[in-house]
Amino acid sequence: MFDLAYFFSTFSLLVPSLPITLLITVVSFFAGSVIGLFMALARIYRIFIVNNIVIVYVSFFRATPLLVQLLMFYYGIPIFLRDFDIQIDISSIDAIYYALIVFSLYASAYLCEIFRSAILAIDKGQLEAAYSIGMSECQVLRRIILPQAIMITLPNLLNFFILQLKNTSLCSVITVPELMGIADIESGRSSKFLEVYCMAALLYWGMCVVLETLFFRLEKIAERYKKSYL
Repeated sequence: MFDLAYFFSTFSLLVPSLPITLLITVVSFFAGSVIGLFMALARIYRIFIVNNIVIVYVSFFRATPLLVQLLMFYYGIPIFLRDFDIQIDISSIDAIYYALIVFSLYASAYLCEIFRSAILAIDKGQLEAAYSIGMSECQVLRRIILPQAIMITLPNLLNFFILQLKNTSLCSVITVPELMGIADIESGRSSKFLEVYCMAALLYWGMCVVLETLFFRLEKIAERYKKSYL
């Protein structure tokens, strides 16, 4: 039978894990945004060799499950070092750092394509006009391309942020004490899986609702800025 009292008591047990969940989401999103933007520019400007590397990189991280990537890095790197007799002790590295790296790489692959599609959507006439008045490549990128690209892709960026938040639940498989990791520990201790996972689901839902509300207001502000900018 569903234990309602225990269900409510799990709130105080799971809430302390939320900062780690948000930390992984925020850090990986911004790190992935920076890496993804540079990769998008490398593809658009077809930088020699780098362009081909980025194509393979994006293909790999978009075509393989995030869960597989986490396991591959967390368990695979120590095996790789041992097989090649590389004397580097990484046993003391906390699992959260593996999660931050993998999530950032995963995010960069998706954000690369998001940025690339947004930049390519900008009217070429604006770029030609900018070049005709003597603006440099950097000035065009900073004053024309990036502001408009961010406005175009803002809804996709915000949606990906929420997706990345939900993806953090996979970190529990490498013992990161985020929301799902703590839920697994508590449910195993009490054997009351339904109550714990229902509370975890409500916490994820609550975070997503708050973010959706904030992002909706941000989009409205961006829309007003876009109108005044144009």
